[in-house]
Amino acid sequence: MRIFGVAFSRDIHRIQLAHTLHSVALSFVGVYVPIFLLTHGFSLADTIIFFVVFHMFGLAFGLTVCPLTMRRWGMAQTLRASYFPQIAFFVALHFLPQISFAWPLVAALGGIATFAYWMPLNILFVKHAEAKKIGSDLGLFFALPKIFGVAGPLVSAAVIPFFGFWPMFIVAGCGLILSYLPLIGIKKHELMAEFRLSQSIQKIRKRKFLFFLEGFDNIIEESEWFWGIFVFLLIGSLTTPGIVGGLEALGGALFALLVGKFANQHALKLIPIASIGLMALWAIRFFIESPFSAYLASLSTSFVMTLFIVTYFSFIYKKIKNDDEETFLILREIPTVLGRLVVFGCILLTAGQPKYFFVLPIFAISLLLLFLFMRRKQLTSSLWV
Repeated sequence: MRIFGVAFSRDIHRIQLAHTLHSVALSFVGVYVPIFLLTHGFSLADTIIFFVVFHMFGLAFGLTVCPLTMRRWGMAQTLRASYFPQIAFFVALHFLPQISFAWPLVAALGGIATFAYWMPLNILFVKHAEAKKIGSDLGLFFALPKIFGVAGPLVSAAVIPFFGFWPMFIVAGCGLILSYLPLIGIKKHELMAEFRLSQSIQKIRKRKFLFFLEGFDNIIEESEWFWGIFVFLLIGSLTTPGIVGGLEALGGALFALLVGKFANQHALKLIPIASIGLMALWAIRFFIESPFSAYLASLSTSFVMTLFIVTYFSFIYKKIKNDDEETFLILREIPTVLGRLVVFGCILLTAGQPKYFFVLPIFAISLLLLFLFMRRKQLTSSLWV
């Protein structure tokens, strides 16, 4: 961390370090979870339904139980508690082939673990980030996991074909335990604002445009998740997802640091540039047939996707900071999951011809650009340019 000028003078540095260790641990298995299902008797449709249950249960937990625990224990303590279901999820996933009938419970456990981690993490990040440096803080937040997580997918690509998935599950579990340590030093005074699910409609109306954008953003991000599955189905090798994951991490790592500095002042200008680049890359993917072209496309997309994510979240987080951000970051999970369900539905509809799925992210990005253009005067008058 000191190489990047980061000490522990701010709690956000502890959050960044914990998230880095957490992401590195998951990099050994994250890209391989759907591949694990596909190679253990799950069809593509079954795998997608698994993740539908995963996200639906996670959303239900995130809107009900998670706010209660954050209000009672604080966000830092809730984040720490999320590590237990995360490790339990990998244990359950390992034994899933022997207890295939229990797949809904395993999926629900994974969803609970994911939402219990990301919801308090996002709130803690926004609270501790400096408004003038939020782009730089986000760049570091995204860059460090990529820099140190490059090896994870590549190691998995070398190990899994010969020894199976269980060594990587063990490595991920040990890594999660290690990533818990930086969180111990985070102050415990943060208690979230009062949150009532019954008041959510009023809150959504207040920021309906931002919630609207969140849905499209997650269609774009989750479509990239399907790319790893598509390349595996195209090439049919267990090494493929690991290589794709490694290239994506490598391409976006140092670029995230550079983008973060520009995003401090020019996020709204950079979003259209990144969006057009993503549309072009999805269009090119229609013509990909060989492993080399798939890997090249993954590397190229990692740059553009990093540009999009860092600038987009800089735009969103700066807009909501110090303005009831806890409520927004909880309720945003509704359009987030709805966007992902749209992706899952389109994957199922195009299962026979997976390339037709590529139309969805192109369409979503086009609409995102259209709505940003229509609201450009309002956005530039209330935000930075």
